[in-house]
Amino acid sequence: MSELVEEWLAKAEEDWAAARVLLEDELALVTPALFHMQQSAEKLLKALLIKKEIAFERRHDLGYLLRLSGEHELQKESRLLNALNPFAVELRYPGDLPQLSISQASALLENLGEFRVRLLALIKEQ
Repeated sequence: MSELVEEWLAKAEEDWAAARVLLEDELALVTPALFHMQQSAEKLLKALLIKKEIAFERRHDLGYLLRLSGEHELQKESRLLNALNPFAVELRYPGDLPQLSISQASALLENLGEFRVRLLALIKEQ
């Protein structure tokens, strides 16, 4: 695996860990956790694209990255990715983001965990 792919994967894992930590406390920080979930998914998808030698624009659109990957079996994950997309790095103002409960965010984290496992397997087999 190339060094660049490994760097993207390491960053994705940092965001994955941050999201888990931010949701595990009784004083969970939902919006920051969702930001890190989006970032983890984005970095995993970009690692896959780099591994497949597919060029991509500097965008924070998970659907765009998924479509570029050509991985049709992952298309069913578009609902998860659409839920995370609003939490990308673009500047947001109060009221711009959907308000999710801790249980909703935790469900997204669980779904992202499953997506993460499938994506890591795809990256390793490429």
